[in-house]
Amino acid sequence: MHMREVSKMSDNSLLKSTSIPSGFDSVFIEVQHACSLNLKNPHCLRIYCLDISNNSFSHVALHKFLQKNIGRYVFSRAAIERFRLDGEEEAIGLKAIELLRNASNLKDKGAGGELGEILLYLFLEQKLNAPKLLSKVELKTSGNQYVFGSDGVHLLYDKNLAGEPYYQLVLGESKIIGSLKDAIDDAFDSIAKVNAKPDNELRLIESNILNEAFDEATIDYVKSLIIPSKRDLSINIDRAFGVFLGYTIGIDASQYSNADYRKAVVDKMANDIQTNAAHIAQKIINAKMSGYSFYFYVIPFDNASNDRAAIIKKLKGE
Repeated sequence: MHMREVSKMSDNSLLKSTSIPSGFDSVFIEVQHACSLNLKNPHCLRIYCLDISNNSFSHVALHKFLQKNIGRYVFSRAAIERFRLDGEEEAIGLKAIELLRNASNLKDKGAGGELGEILLYLFLEQKLNAPKLLSKVELKTSGNQYVFGSDGVHLLYDKNLAGEPYYQLVLGESKIIGSLKDAIDDAFDSIAKVNAKPDNELRLIESNILNEAFDEATIDYVKSLIIPSKRDLSINIDRAFGVFLGYTIGIDASQYSNADYRKAVVDKMANDIQTNAAHIAQKIINAKMSGYSFYFYVIPFDNASNDRAAIIKKLKGE
């Protein structure tokens, strides 16, 4: 269940989503449930299922969708515009994959940690309608030294119940590991670290990366919203967190027919959310973050650790 997740009417006309939407809803199939985090601020808890074939999740459509969008995730708006002006839009995906190979984190070598970051970006743009300001990978591939706690920074525009506009700076965290509870716990460990240093992302956005990523009009617009020395104080803006969670479904597929397995997966997903919604809400309370919005997007895998590595390896052509 999600509460006033986002208004589709937005006045941030200078800041458009960068990802390509076509095919999203056929790759990620939403499973409905009745759980809520019961937060005072706008929030959501949404769970999606990949296509199932022969009692396992199929990655075919996901792979094609990632190929379509990988360049949009890796490159800034300015870089994407340069590809367009140079007539090289067809090469953007190949260039992005080349950069990803070269920017691999030695600690995560072959583990596929990038998958969560990419999926987070896609859900925040396509389902939350919060365009990307900056992603971790943009800094990784730029050659700059960086200290970046979150997996990305997005900007959300919405209106409150009185129809007054407000903005949220949405900081992203992604975790793909074995159990949903472990993914939640790891995500909140990372959120606590990001929240302890609230100025890190703002400094990076205000740096040369911002000047590289946007045209002059958009730079002025973004600064008027989020940079303290440039802010229009008549505009309300809060920090929020967007979280992508991937986990292992944990069903013995050999015990089911194809039709029964599909039903078992949906039932298990609904039960997993039911079991963990209260845990998420308690984590928010324990972190003293009830004044924040949280937007959760969840997908199960056959084997979270193995699948994330295999999907990224195929995407990189390794």
